Amino acid sequence: MNLALDHAWLIPALPALASLLIHLAPPRAERWAGPLAVGAGTLAALLALLAALAVAGGATAAGSFRWAPAADGVIELGYRIDGLAAALIAMVAPVAAVIQLFAIGYMAHDPRRARFFGFTTLFTAAMLTAVIADHLLLLFIAWEVMGLCSYLLIGFWYERDGTGPRPAPRDAAIKAFLVTRVGDVLFLLGIALLWHETGSLHVGTAAGQLFAPETLARLAATPTPLGVSAATLAAALLFSGTIGKSAQFPLHIWLPDAMAGPTPVSALIHAATMVAAGVFLVARTYPIFAVSAMLPWVAAIGALTAVGAALVALVQTDLKRILAFSTISQLGFMVAALGIGAWGAAIFHLITHACFKALLFLGAGAIIHAMEQAVGHDGPTQDIRAMGGLRRHMPLTCATYLVGAAALAGVPPLAGFWSKDEIVAHALTHGAWGVAIALLAASLLTAAYLTRQIWLVFFGSFRGGATVPHDATGAMRAPLVLLALAAALVGGINLPWQHGLSDLIGAEAGAFHPGIAALATLVALAGAGLGWVLRGVAADADLAQPGARGVLALLAQGYRLDALYRHSFGAAVDVAMDLRRWIDRAIIGRTIALVGATTTLVGRLSAGADDILLQGGAELGGRGVDELGGEVRRSATGRIQDSLALVAIGVVLFAVAAVTLLRP
Repeated sequence: MNLALDHAWLIPALPALASLLIHLAPPRAERWAGPLAVGAGTLAALLALLAALAVAGGATAAGSFRWAPAADGVIELGYRIDGLAAALIAMVAPVAAVIQLFAIGYMAHDPRRARFFGFTTLFTAAMLTAVIADHLLLLFIAWEVMGLCSYLLIGFWYERDGTGPRPAPRDAAIKAFLVTRVGDVLFLLGIALLWHETGSLHVGTAAGQLFAPETLARLAATPTPLGVSAATLAAALLFSGTIGKSAQFPLHIWLPDAMAGPTPVSALIHAATMVAAGVFLVARTYPIFAVSAMLPWVAAIGALTAVGAALVALVQTDLKRILAFSTISQLGFMVAALGIGAWGAAIFHLITHACFKALLFLGAGAIIHAMEQAVGHDGPTQDIRAMGGLRRHMPLTCATYLVGAAALAGVPPLAGFWSKDEIVAHALTHGAWGVAIALLAASLLTAAYLTRQIWLVFFGSFRGGATVPHDATGAMRAPLVLLALAAALVGGINLPWQHGLSDLIGAEAGAFHPGIAALATLVALAGAGLGWVLRGVAADADLAQPGARGVLALLAQGYRLDALYRHSFGAAVDVAMDLRRWIDRAIIGRTIALVGATTTLVGRLSAGADDILLQGGAELGGRGVDELGGEVRRSATGRIQDSLALVAIGVVLFAVAAVTLLRP
């Protein structure tokens, strides 16, 4: 009996309950929202770590409940704690709890901080539910709750307007919601296809479940009208959900603009939730991908995204947008690893990346928080050109940020070195030369844009004004230290001679190749040198403005994909809306007007008939009865003579009638 596994449903339930209590609490109790969120997150993290240890020891856990009737029975949804789920919840829950702790200090003066913690706890609960779900339908429900939470949190400061290239939070929230919906609709179609072809959405290998050998063989052998197997079509539709959620080309455009939300939200999206869900989806459904023809496409999209996003990050001047494009690039590493068969290395990099990217975003949050005190809320709080010299004024933030950057760049022996090296080594040793070259190029660019950013932010002299920033204080300090330790040490969970993570999730263990490790290290050092040479790139002109031209401007504007989509899909939507308005005005509106006019005419005719025939006839009959009654009243004189005369007349008339009727 294991307490954590026996009550594994509490791992997502605790933050969900905290969210409910926060939303139901009266306004005077809002000061407890942050501690409640951190407390629930900490308990969930403790349970998740204990569950992961139990699964590593050979235990498993599962549970289900009856959800809805189906054609051949009942749909049962539930949870399943296997090695993959255990590894992910052991990352998501602790990182989310640390981010919540940082947010207590960061959001301390925000009047809607209770609402903020209510949303972030629900966000965490949805991600944990998606990870432990044993059914693709439950995974999709949690997936959509994450989409809702991202919309609410990216647009949290909905009353603010955009500044420069940064959009207004409300616009960024709408963009994120709509762009990710494209992938989500295709993901839902993939679920429908799998249900149609297999009759099951349970993620297991038992008979009748989705990953049973006979089920996979049937998917691989079943043709579709598109000329590919059902497995390939299903994998393509599922991967579309990953492209949207994990911000891969061409649906990556929402993630840089999502930086409009509070910085703890950015950390949560980039490290513990949302974008991690897309990579997890492919890993969870990897048996389907393995029998499909989709893996080369997955590898190509991941490699292209890794290089393309790193190039864009090289010329950005917004502190958080650099990290956003960095996340897109690192997700490309993971997706490329999935495509070449190194799905264990992809999960390894997902876990290490969560630690150092959360650290970098929280460090950026500390810098922005300090810059607001120095240059004002409406000043250049995120522009690295207005910073400089912060290592003297923010020593703790600087030290921890350097650890996170070095881990991201792949400097040994930090966490990123081990996970990125495993991906590159797998590509080189399995003949995926194109992917290997692309990822090495992305590694070079990663070290370059990080060096450029660090130089402009922490070195030189402060360029933001006379008031200098202060270092992180209060609840913002401990998370930086904890995540710095994780960024340095978490690589130990899957060392080449220990590979505990690979054993836990049942993936192929990566081998250590000293030559490849040396090559990766040299690439990182060369990238750092390149970043120092290019430290002045885009430091003078604002290349992100639409009017800027040239190669650097093209990169700064993200290859102008936003403009391309606006002038293609956006124009098509505008045409469709104009057509809808014309149909509404010229056809539907006129039809309604004609119906209204006809109804008015019929009403007037009905009113006339009522006045003339019904009401007039009734009045005429009434007057006739009234006049007849008057005549009758006048004939009733009350004299006996008149009565006898009437009786006599009646007798005579009766006699005449009788004689007439009885005549033979």
